[in-house]
Amino acid sequence: MNYNPIDLDEIPETKSKDGSKKNKSKKGDPKEDLGGKFLDMYSSIYTMRQDLDRMRKPVGTREHPVRTCKDLFYGHPQFKDGWYWIDPNLGMSDDAVFVFCNMTGSGETCVGGFRITYETIGVVQMTFLRLLSQEAYQNFTYTCINSAAWFNLKTNNNEMAIKMLGENEVEFSADGIRPNILSDGCKTRKSKSETVFEVRTKKLGHLPIVDFYPVDYGLPHQAFGFQVGPVCFK
Repeated sequence: MNYNPIDLDEIPETKSKDGSKKNKSKKGDPKEDLGGKFLDMYSSIYTMRQDLDRMRKPVGTREHPVRTCKDLFYGHPQFKDGWYWIDPNLGMSDDAVFVFCNMTGSGETCVGGFRITYETIGVVQMTFLRLLSQEAYQNFTYTCINSAAWFNLKTNNNEMAIKMLGENEVEFSADGIRPNILSDGCKTRKSKSETVFEVRTKKLGHLPIVDFYPVDYGLPHQAFGFQVGPVCFK
C-alpha cells in the first residue's frame, strides 16, 4: 500500500467552539527560530568586532590601555584632553599607569606633578615611556616673598638663581643647563610674586625634576614656595 507524504503546511486550521482559530499542530515557526539564531549570531559578531577594534585601537581604559598618549591621539584624534590609562611596556594591564593626555598638544603624555614624587609610575614604565618619546618638558613654579628666583634686578646678575636637579642628576641652573624662563616676577625681590621655569629637552633622561636648591632665603620677611608641573612626553 502506498502512502503519500503529508505536508504539514497544508493541514487546515481548526476553529474552537467560539470561532477563534487554533494553532496548527506544528510546535513553532522555523522562520522565527532561524531569525532569532541570526540575531544572536549578529550580536556575537558585533561584540567580537568591538573587542578587536579596542585591541587594534585601544581607548585608554584600564582594560584597554594605550602605549602612550601619542598612540591614543593617532587612533582617536577626536578624544579630548583628560586622564587615560597607558601601558608603555605592553605587559599585563595590572601595571598600567593613569596619566593626563594632552590631546590638544598632539598626544603628550604627562606624568605626576604638584609634588616632587612620581609614585603613579614605576621605573620600568618610565623607561619605556622615554624610549617611545622624542622630547619631554616640565614646568617649575617658584613662589617668592622678597627674594629672587632667577634674575636679580638690584645686582643685575643671576647669582641668586635657584638650581634644579633632574632625574639623572643633571643640574638646571644659571651656570649649568639653562631652563627657559616663562615669567620672572621674583626679580624685583619685592612683595609676593612667582617665577615660572620650563625645562624642555630631547635628552629624556634629564626629566623629571627630582629636587631643587633655593639660594635667596633666610633673611627676615623672606619666604618661598614651589609647585612642580607634570612632566610631559611627546
